[in-house]
Amino acid sequence: MAVPARPGWLRTLLLLELAVLLAAVAGLALLRSQAVAAELSALSAFARAMALLADDKLGVADAVLRATREELSRRLIVPGTPEADAVLRARLLPLAGFVAISVFDDQGRRIASTRPAGTPAPLAVAARDFFVAARAARTPTLVIGTPYEALADGHPAISLAMNWHDEDGRFRGVVALVGPPDVLDGDFARGVAGPDTRVDVHRLDGSVLNPRAATGGAGPALPAEQVRALRVLAAPVVARALPGADGSRPLAAAAALGRYPLTAVVSRDARQVLARWRELAWLVGGWVLATLALALGLGLWVAREQGRRQALERRLERARKLESLGKLAGGVAHDVNNVLAAVIGYGELARLAAPDGSRQAQQLDQVLQAGERGRQVVQRLLAAGRGQPRRRQPIALQPLIEEVLAHLVAGHGPAPRIACTLPPQPVVVRADATALYEALMNLCSNAVQAMPGGGLLAVRLSEQLATRPQALYDSLLPPGRWARIEVEDAGSGMTPAVMARLFEPFFSTKPPGDGTGLGLAVVHGVVSDHGGAIDVASTPGRGSRFTLYLPRVAEAALPASAAAPTAELPRGRGERVLVVDDEPALVTLVEELLAELGYEPFGLSDPVRARDELRADPARFDLLLSDERMPGLSGSALAAEARALRPGLPVVLVSGHAGALGAAGEADDARPDGAANVDERLAKPLTRADLAHALRRALDAPRAPAGPPAQDGAASA
Repeated sequence: MAVPARPGWLRTLLLLELAVLLAAVAGLALLRSQAVAAELSALSAFARAMALLADDKLGVADAVLRATREELSRRLIVPGTPEADAVLRARLLPLAGFVAISVFDDQGRRIASTRPAGTPAPLAVAARDFFVAARAARTPTLVIGTPYEALADGHPAISLAMNWHDEDGRFRGVVALVGPPDVLDGDFARGVAGPDTRVDVHRLDGSVLNPRAATGGAGPALPAEQVRALRVLAAPVVARALPGADGSRPLAAAAALGRYPLTAVVSRDARQVLARWRELAWLVGGWVLATLALALGLGLWVAREQGRRQALERRLERARKLESLGKLAGGVAHDVNNVLAAVIGYGELARLAAPDGSRQAQQLDQVLQAGERGRQVVQRLLAAGRGQPRRRQPIALQPLIEEVLAHLVAGHGPAPRIACTLPPQPVVVRADATALYEALMNLCSNAVQAMPGGGLLAVRLSEQLATRPQALYDSLLPPGRWARIEVEDAGSGMTPAVMARLFEPFFSTKPPGDGTGLGLAVVHGVVSDHGGAIDVASTPGRGSRFTLYLPRVAEAALPASAAAPTAELPRGRGERVLVVDDEPALVTLVEELLAELGYEPFGLSDPVRARDELRADPARFDLLLSDERMPGLSGSALAAEARALRPGLPVVLVSGHAGALGAAGEADDARPDGAANVDERLAKPLTRADLAHALRRALDAPRAPAGPPAQDGAASA
């Protein structure tokens, strides 16, 4: 089945949904960048404030150390005396956060301190970095050491140191101001920064001056190389999003101290910063996606329903077109039938009179053969028109398919390779075997003709249980049990334009003169007339597959094959037959045929007059032989009145128009009006043999005893 093109409004809906999705993503990205920018701005302010605070605190410490150094150099303070310790304690009081001031000699021995007497002296002071750096300094310079563990209390500590000399300029030792690692930023970290914010002070080498300054859920300190990279930038305050060593992406701001070689760094994990943004993103994203999914689902549902409606409209249009073409074909068949009836009928009479073996007999045989070919063409037209009378009975499809393939191989060349798949158990349908044979033969012949150089013809028979409607090429397959016949070729395939007109009567892709255009129309008519459906799949250059679906019936006793017809036709025994047809020539012909067969015919071309004859004497005739389509009174209505006048009167109905007769073998109540009063049905053009057998069957059929004839007035009521 062809896939309908996506409607334009659905494409517009998809584009709108994509635009909304992109707008939502862009909006969330903007909110994220704004959140990051706002946090970096706040971190920059924190870093600048902390740098100013640390710079001021270091300035005070620098001033204290310089004053103490000068007094030591001028011997205003004499180490080792109680007065010296008292001076140092007085100078320590305004220095918030620092715990001690100590004076060391040139060997690193403590010679004065604010620590209580008996406090253990630090070990190997001369080897510590602050002492080494202060001793190496040429000028009085504040030296900031790295953290170490204080022997006095066991806590981490840092030392701010400055060398001192005697009046002769000789190095005499170091004055050190001792405090905890967070002495420069502790108040800021505790009072300003949040619980997940890390506040660090870094030296020039990138090492952390306060390794325990982190609070709450803050992450690890920034690596030294990242801090050095921030210091390289000329700006006094730098804020960046940096890659973290643990996969995180910290946001950091760095501010260099104005007078000292330190950098204040404030950092925060981006995951913590964006926690609320993520909640908002999940909420907005979920709402947007749910709305878009709902809109898309509704759009697809509407598009699917619209596609189904358009497909149904196309199927209805195609069905109406086929119906109109079928009616046209049936009308043509009706007119041609009347001509053929005269040709075949009078030809048979002339042939009976001609001596066997004579030239006249040979010529008449050719006329009858041509008439038979014309009759077959008419039958195809009737099949294409849907409604040709059919004699349906349960048949197994396996023997029918085998017969078709046997005749196909015998009649076509080069012979195709045939792959036939038939199930072992009988697949039974109720059908007209002759019509179904012709449909399958047409289908297989078309498949072979699509492979002029030979190829594989695959024929498969199977059963299918449909639990819900299934979309086919131009119809819907209702739920039920179906016999499925697939005919697949490896030919050139068909284009969509060809498939759109595939089952139209007289449509053919063959050159003029090579085809009638009725083959697939016959297939469609036969299958539809049997309550089935057809599916078609084809791709140009890759072959075609036709699938026939026929209603499957429960396996029953299949009818035995009819015995071979005898050479002698059944003859009449002087029975009186009322012949009614609106064509006077056909009335005369049938009268001659019946007389030759041993009947006593009485012909009329006016059905109303025939009804009057029956009303005048219901017992006058032994059988009614009537055409169906007649002006004024149809054959079915005439049969109904005849049966009302004389119950049990044998009736044979004849028609040359598609759909005028019910299918033979159907239940009486399923036939057209009046058809329940008919014993036999014949399709024009009539042959002598058909007429002989039908009349004999109708006359010899068992029937209930006839009651008294109806009164004329009652019949007219």
